[in-house]
Amino acid sequence: MQQIPETEILHACRVLFGADLHLGREFLNYLQPSCVRTAYRKQAKATHPDRYTGSCSSTRARQEKLFQNLNQAHEVIQNYLKQRNLPSGETRFRTSRQQPPPSPPENKAQRYYRGPLPTRPLQFGQFLYYRGVIPYSAVISAITWQRQQRPPIGEIARRWRWLNSTDVDRILRQHGGFARFGERAERLGLLNSLQVRTLLLHQRNRQQQIGHYFIERNYFPESSLDRFLTELSEHNRSYSHGNPGQFYTQR
Repeated sequence: MQQIPETEILHACRVLFGADLHLGREFLNYLQPSCVRTAYRKQAKATHPDRYTGSCSSTRARQEKLFQNLNQAHEVIQNYLKQRNLPSGETRFRTSRQQPPPSPPENKAQRYYRGPLPTRPLQFGQFLYYRGVIPYSAVISAITWQRQQRPPIGEIARRWRWLNSTDVDRILRQHGGFARFGERAERLGLLNSLQVRTLLLHQRNRQQQIGHYFIERNYFPESSLDRFLTELSEHNRSYSHGNPGQFYTQR
């Protein structure tokens, strides 16, 4: 099987999981097939062209392209997982530097981080991982779980009549690398920064808080949640560099 460049795999992960996910070698090492299946099913349901048969031709064409990109990304990730899990001695995934990634840990204890906290602001799931409370695979699963409940910003803005369908299509077609929907809308002058912040706040309020995912799966008791949130807040204040709101805490 032909080796897949790491940059191609990371791009596929952004298509499947979203641009706001913190991606890197660690993410790829702990990526689980179940997370991929869940994310793919949700995205396929949202982007399938059959849902837009009554829409205008430009919308149908856009959805067909999005669905095609989604399937290509899913195929890339599936091939990566097959290569990653090949027995030692067979062809394995290699990065663009031609260095094999570390082998996935063999048991649960080894999947927990041991070391100092990074000297940068962290989101709650990342903080718990670097505190040695949860394995990295749980971070990925929790983010996927949370995304399933999160209404798209474009949908909210359209419901509030801040945008119409033509505006949403224009934003989605806007070339901007992996820029988020709100950033693109601001750049086009279709939303202002206050509206984007309001939409993001409403979106976050509509989803279950990520801390409860870990509690329900017995990674830690509910009585520990406030302590972890306090520790996270103190950590982020130390490294926020004047932008403390960027990494909000999530219960």
